[in-house]
Amino acid sequence: MTEDSQWMREVFDTTRGEEEPAWFPDAQAVIDGGDRRRRLRTVGAGSGSLAVVAAAAIVVGVAAPDGGGRSTTAPPTVPSTAPPTRSHGTVLDQVDFIPVLYKNMSLVSGGRPNSVDVPQPAVSDMAALLSELDPTSSHIAPIPTRIPVKAVPFGDTNGDNVAGLQVNADWTPDGEPAGQGGTNLPVTPNGNLITRFLDGDDPKFQPAMPGCGAGDDLGGAWSTLNPDPSVFNGPDRAAWSACDQRRLGDGSILASSVKSFGPFTAVFVTRQFPGGAGSVETLWLNYSIKDAAKDVAPNPDTVLSPSALTVQKLTAALSGNGIVPGLKAAAAVTVPPTLLQASDFGTGWKIDSTGTPNRPSNLVTDACAGDQSDLVGTTVPDYAFSGPTPSGLNVRADVLRLTVKTGTGAGKLANLREQAETGCGTTTVTSLPSGIGDGGFVESIPGLPSRPWNVFIRFGDTVIQINVNCPESSSGFTQADKQWLTDLAVKAATRFTAKS
Repeated sequence: MTEDSQWMREVFDTTRGEEEPAWFPDAQAVIDGGDRRRRLRTVGAGSGSLAVVAAAAIVVGVAAPDGGGRSTTAPPTVPSTAPPTRSHGTVLDQVDFIPVLYKNMSLVSGGRPNSVDVPQPAVSDMAALLSELDPTSSHIAPIPTRIPVKAVPFGDTNGDNVAGLQVNADWTPDGEPAGQGGTNLPVTPNGNLITRFLDGDDPKFQPAMPGCGAGDDLGGAWSTLNPDPSVFNGPDRAAWSACDQRRLGDGSILASSVKSFGPFTAVFVTRQFPGGAGSVETLWLNYSIKDAAKDVAPNPDTVLSPSALTVQKLTAALSGNGIVPGLKAAAAVTVPPTLLQASDFGTGWKIDSTGTPNRPSNLVTDACAGDQSDLVGTTVPDYAFSGPTPSGLNVRADVLRLTVKTGTGAGKLANLREQAETGCGTTTVTSLPSGIGDGGFVESIPGLPSRPWNVFIRFGDTVIQINVNCPESSSGFTQADKQWLTDLAVKAATRFTAKS
């Protein structure tokens, strides 16, 4: 989920100052582009999946900078005039609801939709949150819209298919849109409230970690308060506080974390419902995200001071009895015993219940690879996990099983290695120790924002891939982390060979 929105951050970095682009879901384009984005991590992308982002299940019709090897789908021609600003009314008239993940991509049809279907419980949750935070409706500034949102009940096919939903709300002192300068960027105080609904537990949630493990995942580069200008895409020098958590009466876990630097404040609050029923998370930034570029501190002219919202207000709002799981809960994901399990990665690792266990076989398997037309079968098993590395980085890992035609496995691995060695300028490739399967290698791409690592292990005509992505603006892998990758290859080999 969040890795797809990394790609979208780059798109919006290049279109800041323009109106939000029109978007529409297209199943094949998402399949081709989404999995490509998951593997490529083009320079300039960010990790936060904000509500101005139409990520994993939405392909946005704007030109990607520098090509980047990504595929996008062009939308129908839209008028160049600015979209209308919605009037104060229901919550649907005030904030942006954007699905960012779907359970079943085959249900997402192409073409520009007449409306966006979102589950009624999520709409009700947002209404309850805003009623608690802005009871007089004096501060939420309606956001321009091109496509209306329609609330649908549980049981609706389209609504139930939403696996991740982002909601963006703009907050100003008087409820009117922030003033804009000559570049169409805000120049007066305004804040942003970003809310995310998931159809299961957030696999990034780690209560033992600062920021609860998920604060930067939701905010990404937009929540970087004190960047180091001498380090490209470096970690934020402003640190999240320890994660404060407690259990609510219904069994939910309510957790929060805060970070600040000078006038800038970021507040993250999450509620994880019991039994994997879903989760809802909020991130408050007391400044405009629209001109918070990578490696550049937010604009102090846009700061709301004192901060309009606090961790106390957000935790009180999110802990209310009226807040319920906003999305239809995902079915449990069971990983075959021949593939890596969450426990193989280490303590604190979880399987991502919001992920899709199978992906189309034309996915791009390597940052330097082209279309993989030689894969056998219509789908490729792909299971996503999240958890900490030995050094404490909260990362995501995808485990894929790639099968090729009989007798071509060795050539496939050699082809992948050649592409890794010659196709990406900053890539390093290291052979796995002998005796692990039928050979393999580890690929590192340190120049990309998520600093991805790929481990490939061959077993005859099957290749197991472990794709690991770090949080944006995080430190690099330590030697212990690199050894952990080799150990994962050994465990993958043990599990795969045990099938016989």
